Amino acid sequence: MAGKAIIVCALAAASAYAQKPTGDPASLLGTWRGTSTCTDRRAAPACADEVVVYEFKPGSEAGAVRWLADKIVDGKRESMGEVELRWDGAESVWKAEFSSPRVKSVWKLSVDGPHLTGRAQLLPGNETIRRIDVKKE
Repeated sequence: MAGKAIIVCALAAASAYAQKPTGDPASLLGTWRGTSTCTDRRAAPACADEVVVYEFKPGSEAGAVRWLADKIVDGKRESMGEVELRWDGAESVWKAEFSSPRVKSVWKLSVDGPHLTGRAQLLPGNETIRRIDVKKE
C-alpha cells in the first residue's frame, strides 16, 4: 500500500510541474485560432467580440516573441497589428504593452500546452476589457 501512495504522490508532483507556466518562447511559436471577447463595455465602449488568428514568431531579441494579430472579417483575415511579448516571471505570463491614440493597454498571455488564454487591461486603471481563448493549430 505504501508503494501505491508513493506512486500517486510522484504522479501528482509530475503533473503539477508539467502544468507550471513557462517562459520558453517555443511554447508560443506557431498559429493559434479562437476568440477575443469584450468583458467591460463601460470601460471600452467601442470593443467588439472577434474571431481571431494569431501568429507568434521569434522576436527581435533572444527570449522575445513577435505577436501578429488578425481578426476574421467577412471570412478573411484582417491585420490588427503586431507587438513584441516578453516573459514576466513575477506574473508567469507573456506580456506586452500596446498604445494607440485611443487606448493604452497591457496584454497578458498564458500558455497551457495547445491552449492559450489571456486578457487585455486598460492602463492606468487595470480594468480587464478583453479575454482571449485560442488553440494552437
